[in-house]
Amino acid sequence: MITNNGARPTVAEIDLDALRWNYHALKAAASHGELMVVVKADAYGHGATLVARTLAKEGCRHFGVATIDEGRELRQAGLDARIFLQAGFFAWQAREIVDLDLTPFVFHPSLIAPLDEAASSAGRVRFPIHVKIDTGATRLGVMPSDLDALIEQLRGASALELEGVCTLLANAGDPTSEVTNSQLRVFRAALASFTQAGFAPKIAHVANSAALVLRDDSHFDLARPGLAIYGLPPVAAVRDKVSLRPVMTFKTRLMQLKKVGAGTGIGYGHTFATTRDSVIGVLPVGYADGYKRGLQHGGEVLVRGRRAPVVGAVSMDLTTIDVTDIPGVSVGDEVILWGGAGEAMISVNDVARLVQTISYEMLCTVGKRVPRVCRG
Repeated sequence: MITNNGARPTVAEIDLDALRWNYHALKAAASHGELMVVVKADAYGHGATLVARTLAKEGCRHFGVATIDEGRELRQAGLDARIFLQAGFFAWQAREIVDLDLTPFVFHPSLIAPLDEAASSAGRVRFPIHVKIDTGATRLGVMPSDLDALIEQLRGASALELEGVCTLLANAGDPTSEVTNSQLRVFRAALASFTQAGFAPKIAHVANSAALVLRDDSHFDLARPGLAIYGLPPVAAVRDKVSLRPVMTFKTRLMQLKKVGAGTGIGYGHTFATTRDSVIGVLPVGYADGYKRGLQHGGEVLVRGRRAPVVGAVSMDLTTIDVTDIPGVSVGDEVILWGGAGEAMISVNDVARLVQTISYEMLCTVGKRVPRVCRG
């Protein structure tokens, strides 16, 4: 009888030693040595509180979130480090931003006044903000043509301090990109505009994971690694320059084995039929857990160190695999969906390519009903 103390057999195992390794490897790659670790989307599915607490003990002083709710979660967990609100806010949310002591990325001149009023009402002096410049990504950010209007708003703000200026690179994965060259020129011009207007922001930051490793000219005072912190290179060139260790292993266990004859249809719609006498394994994991439905076409898992193909439709809660060629296979055997170590490993990057998406999405969609289990 296989038992797991009543816990669900499908888990996302989080390797904290790998997390620490990646943090220090990326910090060493940064000429300024300071990182804002991005923990939005529950730390890309790894557990935001867990990641932030672990890396705070390693000396990380800056963390990035996307939403106020994510910032609140970290504050309620006792994190007293700097928390940056990266993905925007509405004017009516200004008071909560101040109350939670989040550092917002301001993306429009109209947001200065409500932030100033909220900070002043709370008795805050020199409440820090960062201005995000749209240098060419055409997402959230102050357009260069609106900089003068923003500067005028800042002049009238009595409770705010322009602490930082930042931007988003649209094509950092290509180290020779002229898009990045152009964006950096626009960014430097924006910094000069603030200086000429009498402001002296202490922090400029541009680099994401790829730029941190591939573009030294994007190193200002801070870098914002996301995917690389979790051990996955955003592009192959990053893997060639810095040693990263995958942090998450998504795994489950064989729930049932059944012997079937040739010509047996498997799962919804019988999208797969056996061509020989086969042994089919049933796994307690499905697309509700983040194991994508498209993996019925070419997906593989690891059982006893060997690859086994996914067969039949991946359903909401269950997935079927062909284990005919795996000697000694038994109910309760561990099954690695992605992750692992050494040659016995399935990269989430490879899994993502099969379903025509990216590893970011695969990690972020590992469902909340999947327990995160730590080691290291």
